[in-house]
Amino acid sequence: HGLPLVDLLGGPVQQQIHVGAWSGHRTLADTKPLVARFAATGYNCIKFKCGLEDDVAGWCRAIDEAAPGLQVILDPNERWETHTNVRQRIEELRHIGNVLCLEDPIPRWMLAEYAQLKNYSPIPIVLHVSLPYIYHGQRVHDAIHALQLFAVDGFNFNGGLIGFQQLDRIAEAAGLPCWHGSEIDLGILEAMYLHQCAAAPSCTWPSDIFGRLIREHDLLTEPLSLHPPFASIPRGPGLGIELDRDAIQHYQTEFREYRA
Repeated sequence: HGLPLVDLLGGPVQQQIHVGAWSGHRTLADTKPLVARFAATGYNCIKFKCGLEDDVAGWCRAIDEAAPGLQVILDPNERWETHTNVRQRIEELRHIGNVLCLEDPIPRWMLAEYAQLKNYSPIPIVLHVSLPYIYHGQRVHDAIHALQLFAVDGFNFNGGLIGFQQLDRIAEAAGLPCWHGSEIDLGILEAMYLHQCAAAPSCTWPSDIFGRLIREHDLLTEPLSLHPPFASIPRGPGLGIELDRDAIQHYQTEFREYRA
């Protein structure tokens, strides 16, 4: 039909998508130069992976010094283990004031403890619902269950075109924000994410669309339009992108040909 994907999803509710910077595991010494670089390019939020051994309060104090106003998403991937561990870290973080939210601080099945943390914490508590995580058993009803237990303040969602729309509608009906998650993807999927986010009323927190930041190429002839802290929807029909065939050939590691 010659239409951009966002129009097939109901049309854009936002033209610019809020995006954040991202980092894997870091040391305290890494933190200041890393966030200063991202802040200088315009990012106003960064997401860090972390574990129990990490001085996250030290990170956040260093971030506040190096990049005042930069918000932080902390994602332990369930590795803070217990309600008590999380409360101790919340007490250290609450006075620093730059943590946007805590994502999956403890195991996802402990939703009753999530509800206790939500009632205790001035920092929003977030659940990641990723439908591609088939082996983890994550499904749309996980978001509904979390809402039934008053366990979360928002969500990180990803799950294909239909799945993400279903999850967005749930968050919108509950009046809660979400962002679009990532698997550190290449250009095709990230273009789809931008169209999805543009059509999603609940998608107001900074989304994880950062593949070009940590890869040397995204396999597109024209990279996605990132102008931190926002990204633009690709123009043109469909996804609005073109594959870079030369790049595909350059990075190709295997070739097979099948004949009928």
